[in-house]
Amino acid sequence: MGGRIRGVLVVDNDPSERGAIVRKLIVDGVRADIALTASDAIRLLDQWRYDVVLLDWQLPDGDGAQVVSHLRHASEKGPERVMVMTSADSKALRNLDRAFVRGILFKPLDFTAVTAHVRAMLS
Repeated sequence: MGGRIRGVLVVDNDPSERGAIVRKLIVDGVRADIALTASDAIRLLDQWRYDVVLLDWQLPDGDGAQVVSHLRHASEKGPERVMVMTSADSKALRNLDRAFVRGILFKPLDFTAVTAHVRAMLS
């Protein structure tokens, strides 16, 4: 797992949603990195330690479960704070690893609520 803490990792392949989330976080003074795919997220998580991971559950090269599984197996200092973002129904998420996933945000997202959740997890 990576060393220094880098703020928030936003994992979402939708450019408009990802852009809106990142812009709102930056306006709120939160550093945000982005990943477009599960493999991008895993690569960044291997390089850095994040305070919070905002994770789209449905990604072009897999799903959020791959990222959560990677976190579970690679974590040396305890779980990251992961918030899943999805348009899937709750049945598709019933096998979430609750040790690593702190909550679920359903799409379409309320970007003010997203940043409020991030702020709560950062405090």
